[in-house]
Amino acid sequence: MKNWMGLVVIFLISLVSCQQSQGELESQAISWKATNAGGGGAFNSPVITPEGYWAVGSDLGGVYISKNSGASWYATGSRYGLNVTHIAAMAAHPASKLLIGTDGGLYVATTSGTNTRRVYGSGYVAAIVVSADPNIVYAAVHPQWNALSPYVIRSTDAGETWNTTSSNLPANLRVVGMRVHPVDPDGVWVISGEGRFNTGPKQAYFSTTGGQSFIRLDPQQGDLIDAAYAQDSNNLNLMYATTVLNGVGQVFKSLDTGFNWSNITPATQKPSGILLADATNANHIRIIDLDQRVSKDSFLWESTNAGTSWTKRLLSVTGGWSGADEKWGLGSSFQGYLQTIGYNPSTPNTVLWVDSQFVRKSSNGGRTWADAVSRVVNTNWRSRGIDNVVPIVVEPSAADPNLVYGGYMDMGLWRTDDGGASWKSLNVPQYSGGWSDAVGGNTLSVLADPSRADVVWAQVGGNLENCNTPCEEPMYLLKSTNRGANWTQLSTGLPNPIRRLEGLSLVPTSSATSRRLYVVANGDVYTSGNDGSSWQLSHNCPNNDCIKTFYTASGILAISPSGIWRLQSGTWQPLSLPLDMTNGWSAGLHYLFDLWDYVGPLDVASQGSKLWVAVKGSGKGIYYSANNGQSWTRVRADNYARTVEVDPTTSEVYMGSSSALSQGGFQADSNGVYVSPNGVNSWVARNQGLAYKFASSISISATGVRWLVSSGQGVMKWY
Repeated sequence: MKNWMGLVVIFLISLVSCQQSQGELESQAISWKATNAGGGGAFNSPVITPEGYWAVGSDLGGVYISKNSGASWYATGSRYGLNVTHIAAMAAHPASKLLIGTDGGLYVATTSGTNTRRVYGSGYVAAIVVSADPNIVYAAVHPQWNALSPYVIRSTDAGETWNTTSSNLPANLRVVGMRVHPVDPDGVWVISGEGRFNTGPKQAYFSTTGGQSFIRLDPQQGDLIDAAYAQDSNNLNLMYATTVLNGVGQVFKSLDTGFNWSNITPATQKPSGILLADATNANHIRIIDLDQRVSKDSFLWESTNAGTSWTKRLLSVTGGWSGADEKWGLGSSFQGYLQTIGYNPSTPNTVLWVDSQFVRKSSNGGRTWADAVSRVVNTNWRSRGIDNVVPIVVEPSAADPNLVYGGYMDMGLWRTDDGGASWKSLNVPQYSGGWSDAVGGNTLSVLADPSRADVVWAQVGGNLENCNTPCEEPMYLLKSTNRGANWTQLSTGLPNPIRRLEGLSLVPTSSATSRRLYVVANGDVYTSGNDGSSWQLSHNCPNNDCIKTFYTASGILAISPSGIWRLQSGTWQPLSLPLDMTNGWSAGLHYLFDLWDYVGPLDVASQGSKLWVAVKGSGKGIYYSANNGQSWTRVRADNYARTVEVDPTTSEVYMGSSSALSQGGFQADSNGVYVSPNGVNSWVARNQGLAYKFASSISISATGVRWLVSSGQGVMKWY
């Protein structure tokens, strides 16, 4: 007789094993795996689900999920059906669903972030809320990302289908949050304020008719910050509201769902901010005050007697690579105050806080906060898997296989000495512009010496805003002889100020103690024959729009959307390029600062007389020359081709495609990573581990270790 019970047990064990999260499975399989310091981008709309999942939205990397209280995270993205990158709002549904509002409609996913489906296909979904009846769900929608004119949609089947209500909301509102009555599913609030892309009056509107009509019911004394129910079982209509009047905080209390308000602001204390109710103790009210920040301080106001008296606590953070800095931490989400704090009133001690760069967590109701994006590895940092970063360059050292540099927008310059297991910041205050505290910056180009492991050159700088005109903060070219521990500025012969700096390259056959270098400064090519100590103009690019230089066996190449030039025998000559390759190139524009409009070359790879060029633009792709650029053939069609690289150990050719760079926007023809055995045909996808098919730069070390720059997930390694 067969042991059926034993077989059942074996089956159940196998089933549990098969139900591991995709993130866990990918961490074990050979795939692209993110390796960053953690954090670095705009986060918003944190949610704690009834099952204990933590979900955080981002503006570039989609949704990040943790199922172990922030110890580790994984990115979801298009691989699970989330075909947009910009998250605007989220809500947890008790039927094990995650409701996701985006700049391209509304999605429903499992609480693990998988099996995602779009259920409402238009508009900018700015807020979502589940009513007392879980079948009834509300969302507020703007026609587009930068519009006002909100309208409310309503679902009666737990978010699966939606109908527009005939609401009478004022057209000048910018929705930043919604609230629902504790027991009446027809009672719904819409709160307006300052959002990321637009600002409306700071007011609140209430509907008793399921969103069909609204009336203004906030205290109407100053600018409303928040309004929330107290979760009091003895009076389910009990609410609190916070406002700011002439720069001074106020707290209000209502016994009747906001139809009447009493000012309960203490005489000597002026709390205001985001309200946190406590379903386990109705007298326990908390206010996270970041509207009245003094310098960079945020506060927690806490009352245990329903607002009669308050205790004020100065907030700080333990852990994280930014240290005690609160300039970029404990601020608000770009999406507004009401998309900053995440918690569940039934478990009030666990609170999440997200902002323009980090995720913080509290296990004691908001009294103390800890970093939730990174962990310490020796004296360096390693991401927990939640990044939302914009790296531009990854540079492995040929002299030390464990040494790699990463250059990011906003996070600046970093180094790993252990092959990506941990990272160290190389940012310094005097070259970081607006990041004068050295916790960030912008690095677009890094060059590691191929034989001197300790020598590295890097471009660093401050704010890159408004760089479609000259960047408002200068850029610097630096050299280090100790892996970035100390830097020397290189400026002799270079423009002053330098507003654009990129495209570092090196002639490997030049003297190992006095390298021949090339760099693009303010759109022109400069060269140095003495390790960068002094420079001279080498090539005045038409339209001053050169972006990068490359060493090849047939000479130095300089690329721009005006053409490609080669330096031979001391003179620069334009390459003859086919019309199908150059048609539509956007002379004078820049791939990063004219993000949507740039059309032209972005990367070059070479092997002997063979050349490959990645060209971004509709109908473009990877172009190949077998004869040093005398003739060209398109070998891979791709509208978003950004990078191409030859593996020195196998001669395989890798190409990368990405519809996103510094900003989101997943397109179906963003193809990610492809590899060919010869760079001509038989291209095969290699996108395992990518949340979105974003591949903007590929670098392969001398030993064949493959590194990838993927917007959102960051610097990634194939293993």
